[in-house]
Amino acid sequence: MSTSMQFSASPDTLYELADSANAMVVTDQLTARLAQLHAMLAATHGNAGITFRRLDHEHQEHYLWACYMLAAETRELMTALAEKQRLAALPVG
Repeated sequence: MSTSMQFSASPDTLYELADSANAMVVTDQLTARLAQLHAMLAATHGNAGITFRRLDHEHQEHYLWACYMLAAETRELMTALAEKQRLAALPVG
């Protein structure tokens, strides 16, 4: 059975992590999402943050909401990865 992902804006299941997704696939997605989140957050502080703070309030809110959703997805991916690793470590038989 696939694992429902809850990070989306919809209260209904929109995304599912396929059972066939192995730890490497989950790790690749997690790495990509963390790199994207890191890049997005880098634009919110320091010299880059000056431009961010010049955005109107609504754009800032939507931008930070996107960051929040990326963080939520990475949290779920970490949980899924830990479960896959736990199951892989169980003795066979």
